[in-house]
Amino acid sequence: MKGLLVLGLGLVALAAASDLTLQERVVDLVLEDFHNKKFVQWVYKKQAVEDVTETEYPAGPFVRLRVRLQQTQCRNQPGSRQDCALKRRGRKQICLACVKFDSRSGEKVLGSYTHCRMEKQQPEKEMETRHEQECSTVQETGEAPYHPGVFAFSRGLPS
Repeated sequence: MKGLLVLGLGLVALAAASDLTLQERVVDLVLEDFHNKKFVQWVYKKQAVEDVTETEYPAGPFVRLRVRLQQTQCRNQPGSRQDCALKRRGRKQICLACVKFDSRSGEKVLGSYTHCRMEKQQPEKEMETRHEQECSTVQETGEAPYHPGVFAFSRGLPS
């Protein structure tokens, strides 16, 4: 019975996702990824979206953003992620997300990278560089390499 309920909710979420903007879909992916981590005991809600970049590529659109999350009063259990009040002095997270969508199927994700940290935690330069490299890798996902001067035939025609 629970399986049917979860399947039904998944289908409803998938249908609703098609009406969402790319930015909203990325935020939903961040929340889903964050809540699926074993150590996350509380539900978090989106507080603000910052530094949004949307770029179109032949393989599909790429979205990079930072989202601020705040802890709620609800425990992280399936079905309890709706209508949760914010915890007054709850923890806050800042998440970096980079997602590349498929141009042929707007629903399909070609690649993604998400990293969340506590708001009070200062990012290290070395880690920030690594996160940016991961985002660059996602950004290049699905793109055909371009090699100027390379032709379709590497040998001459037979004589």
